[in-house]
Amino acid sequence: MLQVEQTAFETALAAFRDNSAFERASAQIARSRRRFVIGRGSSQSHALTFAAELKASLSQVHPIIAPATDHLDLLADVRPTDVLIAFCLSPYRRDTVEISKLYVASGGTLLLITDSADSPLSAFASEQIIVPSAAREPAASSLAVFLAIQILAQLASASSKGALRRTQERERISELLELHTPDMRWIGRGSEPPSGNGFGFE
Repeated sequence: MLQVEQTAFETALAAFRDNSAFERASAQIARSRRRFVIGRGSSQSHALTFAAELKASLSQVHPIIAPATDHLDLLADVRPTDVLIAFCLSPYRRDTVEISKLYVASGGTLLLITDSADSPLSAFASEQIIVPSAAREPAASSLAVFLAIQILAQLASASSKGALRRTQERERISELLELHTPDMRWIGRGSEPPSGNGFGFE
């Protein structure tokens, strides 16, 4: 299993290295007023991860998540200044495909993360990023998808003028609210922490 994942990751890394679609897609995300992210079934976790990465540096990021009816709000207010980023990976979910097609038919811009140039949404996307799968593997590796997410999110952040200011402000507020525990170091002498109620942290 580890060998398969490593091979898939290395294959994706080689494929992404000179893929100009990343730059075009990230520029589209950065200049959009609102960014919607959709992915259903096994792709929903990828969509949520990508939305969280974007929110760290960009505003107006909205995940379209099942079973909520966010897709109705999305399709009722399609604007040419917005973008829909769809994760459509095998096995392809019908709801992702139909919602995305309706969005494009209403005048919206679709960016696609998929695993095949022949995926059901390829013909409708203004830009698509294809995550290659390893030989004899029917689906794209989660590590390879995560690599695509990281590259696209970081490029979108770098393309946005207000991204650094937003990131710094989020960090300032996080410190103000003490959202993270301070670093702790065990000061015991042995290889195991002390038993009982003495935890030995400083």
